[in-house]
Amino acid sequence: MYGEDVSNHLQAPTMSARPVPGRVALLAASAAYGALVVLQAVTLPQSVPAHVGPDGTADRWEPLAAHLVTATLVGLATALMFWFLPALMGRFPSDLVNLPHKEYWLRPENLPATRARLANQMGWFGAAVLVFIGYGIWTVGQVALGTPPPAAVFWVLFALVLAGCVAFAVWSYRGTAWRPPAD
Repeated sequence: MYGEDVSNHLQAPTMSARPVPGRVALLAASAAYGALVVLQAVTLPQSVPAHVGPDGTADRWEPLAAHLVTATLVGLATALMFWFLPALMGRFPSDLVNLPHKEYWLRPENLPATRARLANQMGWFGAAVLVFIGYGIWTVGQVALGTPPPAAVFWVLFALVLAGCVAFAVWSYRGTAWRPPAD
């Protein structure tokens, strides 16, 4: 079903070639997230909400230092997870991998291309997750400053993220995202 020699167009892009757009998006979102945490470190009061309820009101408070440590650790863990997950592809048993056409993409000769595709897609997905988490961190700051955003904004953003996840899943399984190249 699949051609024998498809190595020409399946090579992973090298660092000297062109940047992988998803990776660039992940780096940009990580930088913006880091800038937000630094900005909050110098602009927020010493007590900030530990949790903001669905209606936009704080139901628990914590010291600013605790908020900054939590925000930093969550941001770092998220960025690192989405950065390094593609490198693990091929190291997991194939029965644990949920990938369209995995019999093709998990072949040893195709793993570089698989990792490159995953690096791009996980970069975009990680950037979206960081933006969503960043909005939550920003909201905490706005509530602490007494200017909470409308609660509906969170739910609209949440719905957009969910719609994006569904669209991505459909594109991955029904569309061209992971369709093996034609012979």
